[in-house]
Amino acid sequence: MHKQGKKGTFRTRAIELFCCFFFFLFFTNQAMAQKSLSDSYSNILIINSYTEAAPWSSRIISAVTGYVQDIPYMTLYTEHMDMLLVDNDSILEQFRKMLSGKYEKNPPSVLLLLGSPAMVLRDDFKRMWGDVPIVLCAEADYIGPTEAYVRKYPIDVAERIPLADLAKPYNLTFLYSDFYIKENINLVCRMTPKIKNFIFIGDGRQSNQTNDWLIRQELKKNYPEVNYRFLSPQQLSANELLDTLYTIDPQTTGILFSSWIYKRSFAGNTSLVTNFHQLIATAPVPLFTIGMVTVKDTAGGMLGGYVFDQDRYNRNVVNYLSLVLSGSKASDIPFYLPADGAPVLNYSVLLRKGLSLDLCPAGTVFFNKPPTFWELYGYFIVGAIVCFILLALFFQYRFSHLEKLKKLQQNELEVMISYKNLINNMPVLYMQEELILDENDMPVDLVYRKTNSLFEKMFSLEESVIGRKASEVFPESTPEFLHFIKMSLDENKAITFPYYFKRIDTFFNIVLKGTHQSNTVDIFCLDSTELHKAQQKLSATNKKLAMALDVANIVPWKWDLLNRTILCDINRPIELGVTGRKVDESQLAVPDSEYFSKIFKEDRERVKQAYQDLLEGRTDKVKEEYRVISVENHVPRMEWVEAQAAIETRDENGKPLTLVGSSLVITQRKKMEMELTTARDRAEESNRLKSAFLANMSHEIRTPLNAIVGFSGILASADEEQDRQEYVSIIENNNALLLQLISDILDLSKIEAGTLEFHYSNIDLNRTMNELTDSLSPRIDKNKVQFSFHPAKESCFIYTEKNRLSQILINLITNAIKFTSEGSIRFGYELRGREIYFYVSDTGCGIPEDKLQGIFGRFVKLNNFKQGTGLGLSICQTLVEHMKGNIGVVSEEGKGSTFWFTLPYKPAMADDGRAKEADIQPIAVEKDKLTILIAEDNDSNYKLFASILNGEYQLLHAWDGQEAVDMFRKYNPQIILMDINMPVMDGYEATKEIRKYSTKVPIIAITAFAYASDEQKVMESGFDGYMPKPINARQLKAQLKDIMQRRIILL
Repeated sequence: MHKQGKKGTFRTRAIELFCCFFFFLFFTNQAMAQKSLSDSYSNILIINSYTEAAPWSSRIISAVTGYVQDIPYMTLYTEHMDMLLVDNDSILEQFRKMLSGKYEKNPPSVLLLLGSPAMVLRDDFKRMWGDVPIVLCAEADYIGPTEAYVRKYPIDVAERIPLADLAKPYNLTFLYSDFYIKENINLVCRMTPKIKNFIFIGDGRQSNQTNDWLIRQELKKNYPEVNYRFLSPQQLSANELLDTLYTIDPQTTGILFSSWIYKRSFAGNTSLVTNFHQLIATAPVPLFTIGMVTVKDTAGGMLGGYVFDQDRYNRNVVNYLSLVLSGSKASDIPFYLPADGAPVLNYSVLLRKGLSLDLCPAGTVFFNKPPTFWELYGYFIVGAIVCFILLALFFQYRFSHLEKLKKLQQNELEVMISYKNLINNMPVLYMQEELILDENDMPVDLVYRKTNSLFEKMFSLEESVIGRKASEVFPESTPEFLHFIKMSLDENKAITFPYYFKRIDTFFNIVLKGTHQSNTVDIFCLDSTELHKAQQKLSATNKKLAMALDVANIVPWKWDLLNRTILCDINRPIELGVTGRKVDESQLAVPDSEYFSKIFKEDRERVKQAYQDLLEGRTDKVKEEYRVISVENHVPRMEWVEAQAAIETRDENGKPLTLVGSSLVITQRKKMEMELTTARDRAEESNRLKSAFLANMSHEIRTPLNAIVGFSGILASADEEQDRQEYVSIIENNNALLLQLISDILDLSKIEAGTLEFHYSNIDLNRTMNELTDSLSPRIDKNKVQFSFHPAKESCFIYTEKNRLSQILINLITNAIKFTSEGSIRFGYELRGREIYFYVSDTGCGIPEDKLQGIFGRFVKLNNFKQGTGLGLSICQTLVEHMKGNIGVVSEEGKGSTFWFTLPYKPAMADDGRAKEADIQPIAVEKDKLTILIAEDNDSNYKLFASILNGEYQLLHAWDGQEAVDMFRKYNPQIILMDINMPVMDGYEATKEIRKYSTKVPIIAITAFAYASDEQKVMESGFDGYMPKPINARQLKAQLKDIMQRRIILL
């Protein structure tokens, strides 16, 4: 009994241990499975800045919900911030704590933020959930301070942080929900042709405050005559809004709706009313929307607006979430900017509101538009038309085929007739003959089968020869014809040979050719009698030409190689003349050694080698040009001779015995060739310089033009004012560069033409230098480069050419600015006896010593990547030398350069121009009545003036000089801008007429002539100022301001 109890106890414990081990394994596997399952789950947290029922955000949430439903192990959470209820930091803090506590143990895999306000929690997201990827859908591509979203006010440009700057730090990507404010304003104004009032309906959210500011700016800019009003729940109750909409005149008022969500308090609780837009849509006036409210509902009242494709946008949101969940880094995903914006209108609402389809812009997308008759029955109509066309084509093909057969038969008949006519009418004698062969298939005779009319005319009628043998008709020519016919048939080609028919005294060129029929040959006989006679005449002419050689200045000669003598005519080229030797009157035998002794020493070996090459068979003929020395009247002369030679006879071994040739004096020709060569070299050099100049000018002009054209094209599409100002600044800088390039080119052209003008006058040197300092300072980075002017005297008046002096200094200082990135630039002058010494010193890169000598050459550029023509220093040197001065440079590479030049020092008295100006009495006028008369015959130029001056002054426009005089007498403006080149009466004549009525009204000349002489002529013709084209807005305003300060008193 005891033993059995012990065994039972042991068995019981074993079972207990087994059960414990089993349950341990079971729960361990369960825990591991749960952990693996939780690792595979993904959580998407949507934080909606607005209310749950907001149309825009609810559509995105619905799209994401549909996406999540199809994916297992993915959970979607949504939190709504209700930013209209968040009006202090404590409420925002409560929302932060709620997120922290609710998702502490279950952090999201990706954040989907709807609306810009949610980004104020970005640092909290990073603190709570680390580098969680963020997908942001917002109506602005920037964010502002938290206070702007809590207090609901527009964000200033200076406070905006571009989202592009936050992408990397916060692992963020962005989908832009563009409101298209400008396009919607244009759409409303287009659909309301008689618009006078513009109403924007929006609630108190911060985005609507920004939209209000944008609409005001756009209307002020492009529709200044339209009155604007912003309606929001802060101003009107819901009923008051409806009453307002029912009293509005839809013919003169355009309405743009955003959203109408407002707070409502009941029993101590505050809630948001979100669906009031459905009631607003019942108003009788057309309501345009900026995309926050759908326009697809047939029963709804929203007309539509300029919006992007919301469905495509939602698909991109889902796609971005999918990319992030699949492992892509959010900050690496490019921002999505909708490019499919278009006018979208509800067709049924359009008709119900009484608007015309003609007002809709091109490309408008219509919803709820009933199908047209064509859309309903188009396929049936097209099918019927296709069947009819196919049937018609079949019958057409049948008729045309029969017609073609008929035409082919007619054509064959016509071809046969044409062929017969061709044979009969051609000016060639024609015969077709059949061969008679012997038993060896050799032709022994011919039988006539066809002839033409020319044969009948020259020999006999066709009836008399057809069927007869050739040996019977032309027995004398038959053997020769048979010989060539046999040759033609054997070689299967046409044979041509001449033949003289004595019977008719005619020469023929005979052409024989076998036909496609065996044993038949075509014979063509072309009358060559005239050609034969011409050849006889040519032979006679050749004889005469041979005689003419005796008259021409060509010396024929013969070289006897055995006797080593050259025989030639005594009256031929002077190199063959023999001094002191009695010769035969008609011929002269000259030893070849004496012949070669007359050849110029430097040419002698070359000529001997040429003849040696001819004798040894290395060349077939000799043609050499060389110089010979002769003495006439005891005066040595050198002449050029052209000699040509060939071998005349050889011995039985092929060795040359005699040479024949000719000599021709070509001294005058060589002179002309040398002159032509010199002219060609000069032309090529000129072309090379011109090509280099044009290539360089093309590059330098196109470089600023590229920036001007490029930034002008994108200026209109720039939304940010900061970007627009930057683009404008770039365009103005490149305009200035382009003008400088053109000025250099014009100066170079005047230098080349020798028409460079210099106009000397008394100038205040210190004032001129200070003006240069003021104009060039903006080009310098003052934080890195110190720019200063150092005068030698407190007051210095000299007599010189002001414009050319300024041009030289501007070129030198501009070069210093280009090559000085940090350090200093100093310029000034010193009086050195009868000279005045100017200098420009910099601490830039300096000039290599080996390039100092050519630094003032044309097109010399030490750095090809710096803008410029390479003409500036060359022009400076020309100007200084013309002004009786010297120019030079001292430089050390890496330490800087000093460019200097000297001019004659001619002291002058102080200019009393300002004292004379002080004698003119100023004009008194009320500030808001200040009027400017603009005399300009070009409409575009006037619009430029109007865009610069409109809003600050009252403007009058005269199209020509006569009209300017009449308008001055009628309206008495306080300032006149006068174009010089105008029809009817130019600017000079108009100014002269105006000065008869008033000597104190300021007149500023506007001209495209920009030389110093032009400016001097303007100032001497009664003008008070000078403004060259192209017009610079800042310079124009500055000059007007200066005139007003000196000549006008504002009341």
